[in-house]
Parts: sequence; structure tokens; C-alpha cells
Amino acid sequence: MADAPLRVGIIGLGRSGWNIHADAIADHEGFELAAVADPVEERRQEAEERFGCAAHAEPKGVIGTDGLDVVVVATPSHTHVPLTVAALEAGSHVVVEKPMAASVAEMDELIAVADRAGRVLTCYLPRRLDVDFDFVRELLASDLLGRLVLLRRSVHRFQRRADWQMLRKFGGGELSNTVPHVLDQVLLLLEEEPTEVYADLRHTVGQGDAEDHVKLILRGQNIPLAEVESSLCMAIPQPAWQITGTTGALVGDGRTFTIRWFDAAAANAPHLDEGPAAGRRYGSGETIDWQEEVRTLGRGTRSAALRYYDRLEATLRAGADLFVTPESVRRQIGIIEEARRQTGYA
Repeated sequence: MADAPLRVGIIGLGRSGWNIHADAIADHEGFELAAVADPVEERRQEAEERFGCAAHAEPKGVIGTDGLDVVVVATPSHTHVPLTVAALEAGSHVVVEKPMAASVAEMDELIAVADRAGRVLTCYLPRRLDVDFDFVRELLASDLLGRLVLLRRSVHRFQRRADWQMLRKFGGGELSNTVPHVLDQVLLLLEEEPTEVYADLRHTVGQGDAEDHVKLILRGQNIPLAEVESSLCMAIPQPAWQITGTTGALVGDGRTFTIRWFDAAAANAPHLDEGPAAGRRYGSGETIDWQEEVRTLGRGTRSAALRYYDRLEATLRAGADLFVTPESVRRQIGIIEEARRQTGYA
């Protein structure tokens, strides 16, 4: 039946699989949770009791479920590619948690498998739906800040993590955990692809051996200097957004933003004088008529996870454009792969 809920299987009932995907699917009338897989027995029992779904100890139990429309891969990072390939080849559409893959070669493999299977392949990147991202994108489209010089996106906190995300052997680290979200936002805001990447990765306060402090600098001939910083060792966080242009700037923590700008068309450019500085004073003596606004953003009533699944349903039922294409994810995977190559955090 066209109106019957799309049947979903989730592989992995950790934080993302349970708190994000299972919760969203349970609350979304367009989907139903039909099967789950997790090695922890208590988690399987919890899913059976809450959702009345089939529960398996191994991923193959979900992948082999008859009539499954979508498989969500929410397992540790190093397992994403083989599980995604298996689910696609079994005939399901697939939603993969970030990072979708570890390399461009793996992304090309996934795209090829999805094309051969005729299935939808996508990545869970809900930060594209964030209110602050929409606000920043609309502001930049207005050209209020002039020609952009610096675009800086940061996620700072102090947390001495001691879980699998701190181990390279499991594909852990900030490049796998947080960076995909904010790097994705930055790449969507840039009008051209970066041509140069500089990376500084460090292991600082956490346990294990994976990077917990990341600095990426992206350069290109016709784009602003773009910086992405994600760190677990920041006792005093810096602003989440800092954007500088030739006629203004923006700074904000994701909820409250300060925008400062002036009208370049109404301001006469100062005269360039090549001679000795009058009165031995430097500068133009210009007075800028600055305008300033502080904007506090509201919060939506529908979660990002539900809105993400709204878009997925529109694609699967009505053929709407895919919200997160694997080709768009391939761009960020290339930068992440290069960052690991430069620093040895492979």
C-alpha cells in the first residue's frame, strides 16, 4: 500500500541508533521500526519491549529481513562501508551515520553499489537543518557583509572522553564524530571548492589515541579563508560562528548573533595620499556609520531528526531530490582523508 509506513531496520542501538534514529522513527507516521540488531542483549530486549520489533544479535539479521525498505547503519565508524554494501545489495535503501566512509575510494565504491542496486544511499547530516545554519546562509546571500574574507566555524568544549570514539582502530576521533557536521555546513556556504587544505590534528585530554583537537584551513582563489575547528580541550569556548566581510561581520554562539555592518554605497571611499602623512597621523580619518543588530534565534517545534526523515520520505515516496547526496558527502570525505594523510592520524 502506498500509504503504509516504510519499514526500517536499525543496525546499532547506541546513542545515535537509539536516541536519534529509533526515537525519530517511532514518532514519524511515515515509518515503522521493523527490526534492530545489536550485540548487547539488554538493548535488544529494550527494543522488543518498546517497539515490538524483531531483534537480532548480528547485522545480517536486519539485512536479511524480508520487505525492509530502509536500513540505518548506526554502528562504529570502521564498520560503515561493509554493512552499507551488504544492505544495498540486499535491496534496501540505506541511511549511514557519519562518517559515511574513510576515503574517497570507499565513497566511490558505495556510490557504484547504490547505482547498481538502484537504491537510495544517503548520510545522516541533520545540521543542514539547523536554525543557525539557515540564518547564516540567508545573511550571506544578502551580501550585507560584502566580499567575504574569513568564514570560521567552531565547536568547542572540554571533555576527557574515554570511549570507542577515542580509538583509531574503530575509526574514532573528532574527524569522524563532529567535524563531518560543521565541515558539511562550511562547504555548502562556499561558492567554489577549496583547492588547498591545511590540517592540524592533536590528541590532547582524552584517553585512547585518536585526535580530539582538529583545525582545518581551506583555501581557494575565489573563496574566503575557511576554518573549521572542533576541539575537546577548550575550557573557554570561542564563538561557534565568526564571519568577516569587507562591509561587516557576524559573530554568534549558534543561538544569539551580533551583526555589524555599514552601507558601502553611501560611504565615500577615502582618498589615497602617497605623500607624507598629514600631522604624522596614519589612517584615513574616516568615520564609519556602523549599524548593529543582535538577533536571538527561535527554536523549531519539530526535531531535526524528524525533519530529516520528512525529506527522506518525500524522496522514497514521491521522488523528491535527495536531501543529502553521497556526492556531496564525498567532498568532505576527501578533505578528511587529506587531513589524516598530512598528520599521520590514519
